[in-house]
Amino acid sequence: MLRHTPPRLLLFNAPVDYHTKALYLTPSTPGAPLVDPLDRQPTGRKRPRFFYGWRIVAASVATNTLMSAAYFQGFGALILPMENHFGWSRTISGVALALRNVETGLVSPLIGFLLIRVTARQMVFWSGLIMGIGMIGLGLINGLVTFFIFFVIASLGASGASHAVTWPVLIARWFRRKRGLAMGFAVMGPIFGSPFVILNTSIEQSIGHNGWRWIFIGYGLIIIVGISLIALVVRNSPEEHGLYPDGDVPEDEEQEAEARSVARSDAGFTLREVLHTREFWILLSYMGGLFIVNSAIHGHQIPYFVNDLGFSPTSAAIGVTLVFTFSAFGRIGGGYLMDHGDYRIILFIMAVVMGLSVLYLQLAEPTSVFTALPFIAMFGVGFGSMIPIRGTLGGLMFGLRSLGPVIGLLQGGAVLAGMIGPLYLGVMFTINGSYREAMWSLVIIAFAMAPLAFLMSSPRTLRERKAQAGGTEAGREAS
Repeated sequence: MLRHTPPRLLLFNAPVDYHTKALYLTPSTPGAPLVDPLDRQPTGRKRPRFFYGWRIVAASVATNTLMSAAYFQGFGALILPMENHFGWSRTISGVALALRNVETGLVSPLIGFLLIRVTARQMVFWSGLIMGIGMIGLGLINGLVTFFIFFVIASLGASGASHAVTWPVLIARWFRRKRGLAMGFAVMGPIFGSPFVILNTSIEQSIGHNGWRWIFIGYGLIIIVGISLIALVVRNSPEEHGLYPDGDVPEDEEQEAEARSVARSDAGFTLREVLHTREFWILLSYMGGLFIVNSAIHGHQIPYFVNDLGFSPTSAAIGVTLVFTFSAFGRIGGGYLMDHGDYRIILFIMAVVMGLSVLYLQLAEPTSVFTALPFIAMFGVGFGSMIPIRGTLGGLMFGLRSLGPVIGLLQGGAVLAGMIGPLYLGVMFTINGSYREAMWSLVIIAFAMAPLAFLMSSPRTLRERKAQAGGTEAGREAS
């Protein structure tokens, strides 16, 4: 049933409530009849020259480039100068990174539910503002209390604006056939942001005393302005503008009927139904295990390379940059393969490759960027392939109806598990003075996740279940 909502409640012309599948429509002309958005696009209409969904992808890339440079990867380059300034132990940075994971894990489900009730533009704008305030505060801290306060504020904003929940939900709405590929491109921001790790290190060393403070403050201002502008590009879904996902345009009534059938089947499960599936809990366990490995390496890669392997800070920062450069192949390649292959094989390979990458560090003990290249390539491709899977597999397995809460719960649960990684490495370094013993645990965890992939159903079975759920819901609505 179509229901009219007062225009003052709408940011866009016709926002779609994916939780109830109800469409809240505002006629484009006063007094005009209400219509389904898909009815506004007549058969025979030409495909748009440039599909707006790719602008959403570009906005995701721009947002996460800023956030990676300032916070996710950029923060790692500022750990050592902050510790030296305040005389903190490595456990402090480990606790901070673990706390970031706790906050993200708790907030991600909330963000997923909020995306049903608020527009994505509002989510991105306010999250960017909160994160910018937190970054500026980090540049003004005077001790542990203020450090943790502003670190949590920055983390809160980052959770809403990053590609953890908000952007995957958006991309899944705008793309169907090319969902994995679009998701792979959309999460490329850290590739462009990671070179700023080297820049952060160079600027901090050139400024000298308190250089890290000016870097935090500068990034805070850039994030507030930059993400506010990027938010103007965000739109909730193609249906709001009379478009189909992927920019497809039916050429005749038969193709239009097929497009409607696909759209109904892609609606998928309610959240209650999702939580009763085996795939949800296995995927959550798989992601949680690999997040332990990912978060540990990302949080401690520079200190590990400097203290255990003898790298200079600049060389260690170059290593981080190269890891994210290689992750581009995993992000785009993994997303593309998710569209065309059996996701279970892809998940199995991802876990094995990540385990081999850490195993190489343990056995080879590289002392230069060149000798660390096997780790850099394998770990980069392995973890890069993980990034697009939340939105891609969430849509494939469960559909769009509850995708926001589903991605939020998957991200939240996995990140809460991932908090173990940086905290564990930080404590082990404080006790032993090195990371070596702790790294063996990461090898075991990564290899243990690989078999879980084959405990999930085949793509064909998942599509059939999702179509059945969509058809059942359509029947309930018709009755």
